[in-house]
Amino acid sequence: MLIPSLLATRTDLCMLLECLKIQMKCPELQKQALLTIHSICENKEDNVDLLREMGGVTFVYNLCKSSIVHSDVKETALFTLGTLAEDNVFCKSFLCTQETFADLAGWLLKEDVSLTQRRVSVYLLSVLVANNKSGQSLAQTSGCLDILLRLFRTTFPLSLDTTSVVVNATHTYQLWTSVANALCGCVNNPQNDEGQRMCAATFPIINAWLHIALSQKEILNLICSFIAMTVANNSWVQECFSHSGGLETLTLSLLRLAPEADTSLLSCQLSVTLSKTLSACITDNFALASGLARYGIVSKLLSLLTSPNLVPENKLSVLLALGHCTDSSVEHQFQFVQCGGLPIIITLLTEDTSEEVRKATTFILQTCKQATMSLGESRNEEDTKMEPLTNMESFRSSARELLHRIKLLEQKQYKAVQEEPPTAMPAQALSSLPSALPLLLQHQERNKSTTYRGTSTHKHKEAKKEKDSLQNNMSWEEEAKSSERDERFSVREDARATVSSHVKSLEGSREPKTADRRMCTLPTSVRHSSPKDIHTKEELQDWDQNKGKKLTAEENPLPQSRCAAPYVTAVTCTRLSKWPQRDSGPVTAALC
Repeated sequence: MLIPSLLATRTDLCMLLECLKIQMKCPELQKQALLTIHSICENKEDNVDLLREMGGVTFVYNLCKSSIVHSDVKETALFTLGTLAEDNVFCKSFLCTQETFADLAGWLLKEDVSLTQRRVSVYLLSVLVANNKSGQSLAQTSGCLDILLRLFRTTFPLSLDTTSVVVNATHTYQLWTSVANALCGCVNNPQNDEGQRMCAATFPIINAWLHIALSQKEILNLICSFIAMTVANNSWVQECFSHSGGLETLTLSLLRLAPEADTSLLSCQLSVTLSKTLSACITDNFALASGLARYGIVSKLLSLLTSPNLVPENKLSVLLALGHCTDSSVEHQFQFVQCGGLPIIITLLTEDTSEEVRKATTFILQTCKQATMSLGESRNEEDTKMEPLTNMESFRSSARELLHRIKLLEQKQYKAVQEEPPTAMPAQALSSLPSALPLLLQHQERNKSTTYRGTSTHKHKEAKKEKDSLQNNMSWEEEAKSSERDERFSVREDARATVSSHVKSLEGSREPKTADRRMCTLPTSVRHSSPKDIHTKEELQDWDQNKGKKLTAEENPLPQSRCAAPYVTAVTCTRLSKWPQRDSGPVTAALC
C-alpha cells in the first residue's frame, strides 16, 4: 500500500500523462506537462519508479519517435528521458536497448534535425553510456560512437583559420560540449579498450586544437578531459598520442603557462589542467615519461607547486605529475635536486595536513634517492653509464654554498652559547642540549663533569693528580667513541650539507620529536652531571685550549650534519610506511 505522499504523487503523474495524450494538437501544453513530470521526478528515485510502473517512461519515449509530434515536444521529451535515466538506474536499464541506440543514431544522422534536438539526443546517449559497460558496447555496435566522433571533429567551436568565424558559435559550442562528455563516457568509467582505440583517431586534430585553445579555459578543460580518459591505463593509445605530436604540444603548452602562474590565476588553473592530462599520458609508461626530461618539465612543475595562486586541492595533481617524472628516469631526478626540489617537497611533507599529499611527497623523495646519493661522489669521477649533466658544476657550487651557510650558523650558535651567563643548569636541561652545539663543547662538558665529581674534602693536590689521570683515560675513550660515531653517521660531504640545510630550514623553533631527541642525546656523563659541576666561562676556555689540541677535524665532524640525518629519517620513515606502492628501502638511504 502506498503512503499518502506517494499516492498523491501517483495521482499527479496520472493527470499529467492524460494531458500528454489528449493535447496532441497543443505542443505548448505538452511541453509544460513534460517539464512538470521532470520537476516531480528530479532527484527522486521513488517518483521515477512510479512513473515507470505506470508506463509513463514508455509513453514519453514514444513521443520522441512519433512523426506527428512537434519538434519542440520531441526535444523536451528527449531531455525528460535523459533526466529520468540519470536519476534512476532501473530507468536507465529499461532504456538501454539496441532499439533505443538505433533510434538515437538515426536522429543524429538526420540533416533536417535542429541543433537543439541533436544536442538533447547526445545528452540522452551520454547518460545511457555513463558508468554502464552494456551501454558502451551498444554505442559501438549501433554506430553511435562513430557518429559522435564525426560530430566531435566537425562541431569544434573555434576555427583553425584565424580569418574565419564559426557560424552559430554558441549553439555549436553547446553541441560540441555534449559530444565531448558523451565520448568520455564511451571510453572510461569503466575503461573500454576498444572505445579508447577508436577515439585515438582524433589525436591529430586534437593536436591542432591545443595550439589555439590555450586562452579558452572551458574548451581546454574538455579537450584535456577527453585526452585523459582516452589514454588512461592504455599504453598503446598513449604511444599513439605521442606519435601524433600531442604529448609534445601538451608539454610545450605547460612550459609556456607555468611561468605565468605566479601572476595570473587563469594561467595557474590552465597549468593544473595540463599537468593532470600530462600525468595520465605518462602513467606506467617510463619510456614516454623519461623522454620529457629534455624539456626540463620538472622545474616548471616545481614552480607551479610554489605558486601563490595554486589552491590546496590542486597540489596533489601537480605532485602526481612530478612523481611520474622522477620515477621514470635518473635525469628527471637530477633536475629535481638541481632545481631545489628537496626543500619544497620536505616542507609539504612536514606541513601539509592532507594524507594524500604526504604520501605523494614521500614517494617523490624515495624516487630521488639515487640523485641525492650522487651528491657525495668525487668531483673528478665521471659516470660512464650515462651522459654527464652540463650544469653539474653549478650544482656542486650550490652545495658548497649550503655547507658554508651551515658553518656560519653553527659559529653564530657557538658564540651565543659562550656568551651565556655561567648559571647552573639542571641535569634535565643538559640532556636536551640542542643538536647544533658543537661536539667539542659537549666533550669538554663531559670531561669536566667527570673530573670534578670528586668530593670537596679532597686536597687540591690529590684532586689535580686524579684530574690528570682521568684526562688521559678520557682522551682515549672519547677518540674511540668519536670514531664509532663517525662510522655510524658518515655521509658524503656534499649530500650531508644539502640535507642539513633543508632540515635546518624546516625545524625553525619547533620542538624536536621524541624519536629525534633520542637519536641526538648527549653522553651519559653530561646528562647526569649536577649543577655544581658547571664552571665559569674562563675555566671552560682554558680547558678548551688544552683538550682541543688533541681533536682533529676528521675526529670531530660537523655536529649539525650528524643530527640532521636522524631527524629526516624519523620524519620520513613514518610517512614511507604508509605508501603502499613502493618498497625500495628506507628513505634514509635516499637522503644520505
